[in-house]
Amino acid sequence: MQRKGEMIAMGVIALLIAVGGRQLLVLLGHYKTWGALVAAALVFVAVRELRGAYDPSLPDARVEVTKAGAYFIAALLTLIAVLVPQRWAFGSCIVAAEIAVVFDLITLAARGRTAGGN
Repeated sequence: MQRKGEMIAMGVIALLIAVGGRQLLVLLGHYKTWGALVAAALVFVAVRELRGAYDPSLPDARVEVTKAGAYFIAALLTLIAVLVPQRWAFGSCIVAAEIAVVFDLITLAARGRTAGGN
């Protein structure tokens, strides 16, 4: 039951990113110093997660590294969108964040199927 709640929450997050992602990036770009600090903190956290995701003893190490890499790319594109407000940066940041969240959602669903059986 907890996994279904987590999947619903991830779906809501994906919807919020799709609806309000551009406005959030514009707001972060408006306050460039604070926005750059927030985006740099996101990149820092994503790099730490990426480094900690690889554990060769786990059977799903590739999935964890891919998921952490998707979040890292989304964070890096957020930093680029804040510092260099180009039209392509906003869209690519939102798409990268959506891909990361949807991939996380897929791994949650797949993990439930393999753990509980079909």
